[in-house]
Amino acid sequence: MDFLKLSVVLVGVIVFALACGQPAANTGANNAASKPANSANSSTSASTPQAEKSPVKDDVAMAAELYTTHCMTCHKDSGKGGKVTVDGKNLDVEDLTTDKKKARSDDKLAEDISEGAVDDGMPAFKDKLKPAEIALVVKHVRTLQAK
Repeated sequence: MDFLKLSVVLVGVIVFALACGQPAANTGANNAASKPANSANSSTSASTPQAEKSPVKDDVAMAAELYTTHCMTCHKDSGKGGKVTVDGKNLDVEDLTTDKKKARSDDKLAEDISEGAVDDGMPAFKDKLKPAEIALVVKHVRTLQAK
């Protein structure tokens, strides 16, 4: 259990460090507002890619946080699963990185997360996570599968 707490803290520190290392998304807009109108367009277009990158990093961080909070206890940080004991139940948790799971569509993975598999010990998350959050978890699972 201490390993789980340490892992959660470590992921939080990493997410925090990544977030602190990114420039503010509105910096370009503030600079554009303080420049003359003829140069505002060039500043605005230069800041647009930066503004587009920030939400992606936020999604990545949110996906990792959701996975850490709701999935890592059973599926481990690698997604490999294996034998775990949760709430006194001995489970043999599925490996999310197998070719079989990689071949599953995002919609099917989202359905698996939403509905769960009670017989296998997988809880349903439809009442705990919003559909957009489940989609982020699926994205994170895809990053684990790519490793």
